[in-house]
Amino acid sequence: MQPKVSIIIRTCGRPQVLRTALNSIRKQTYRNIEIVIVEDGIPTSKEMIEKEYSDLFVRYQATEEKVGRSRAGNIGLKIATGEFCNFLDDDDMLYPNHIKKLVQLLNGKSELAAYAFAEECQFVKKSIKPYKIQVRRKLVRYRYPFNRLLLFYTNYLPIQCVMFSRKLFLEAGGLAENMDGWEDWDMWVRYAMCTNFLCISQVTSRYFVPFKGKEKTKRDMALRGARQMLEERFKQYKLEIKVLDINKEMDYIVNKYKKRNITIYMRKIRDFLLYRDI
Repeated sequence: MQPKVSIIIRTCGRPQVLRTALNSIRKQTYRNIEIVIVEDGIPTSKEMIEKEYSDLFVRYQATEEKVGRSRAGNIGLKIATGEFCNFLDDDDMLYPNHIKKLVQLLNGKSELAAYAFAEECQFVKKSIKPYKIQVRRKLVRYRYPFNRLLLFYTNYLPIQCVMFSRKLFLEAGGLAENMDGWEDWDMWVRYAMCTNFLCISQVTSRYFVPFKGKEKTKRDMALRGARQMLEERFKQYKLEIKVLDINKEMDYIVNKYKKRNITIYMRKIRDFLLYRDI
C-alpha cells in the first residue's frame, strides 16, 4: 500500500527557479505523488510545467491576483487529495528518499506528523535567466528530536522537512493568511498541540537561504517584523499538558546544555564568526 502524498509548492512568476523543486520530485523513489502548484498571480509557469513535466501528476492553479504566500499555501492544501501533505518551496529540493522515508515512518502510526533533517545552503545569486547560484556554505543547522517545549521556543523545522496527515489541516487549520513570515512555525505549533511528531535522524532535503549581504539582511528584517504578529497569535494558544511530560521534555533541554557547555560556547563563537554580516 502506498498512500498518496501531496507535495504543495507555492511559486510566483519564476519558472526558472521552480525547476529545482520539480526535478527533485521527479527523482523520488516513492511513486504515489501528486504535485499541487499554486502560483501567486498570473500563470507564468503553466506553459513550462505542461511542456517539461508532463510525466508528473500535477494539479496547477494560478490565483491571477496576488494573494500572498500563506493564502497560496492554503489554496494548495484545499486542492490536495493526498492522505499526507508536504510543503516544498519552489527553490528548495527533496533528496530521492525523502517521501519514502517519511511515509514509512507515518504509515499505520497514531502520530500525524513526521520530519527528517535538512541541509542549509547559503548562496549568492549569479544570474536570474538562466537561474544560477553559487553555494558559499553548507551546514545542517538543526538536529533535534521532537520536543514540544523547544518547538514553542524556536522553529527548528524547515517547512519542507515535515510530512503531515491532511487530518491536521482539517482539524487545526493551515497557514495564517495574515502572516508573511514564520507562518510555518505558527502552523507547526498548532499541529504539535494535536499530535507528537515522529523524527528520523537523516538528512533528506535541502533548503537555500541568502549568504551575507543585502538579501540576507532583507530576509532577517522580514522575519523580525513577523515575530510580533507571531507572539500575538501564541497568546491565544492554550495546551493541557501533564507535569510528567513537561518534566521529560525539560530534561532533554537542561541536560543537553548541562553536559555540553564547552561545545555550546564553541558553537556560539562559531555562529558569531560565520553568520554575522561583514
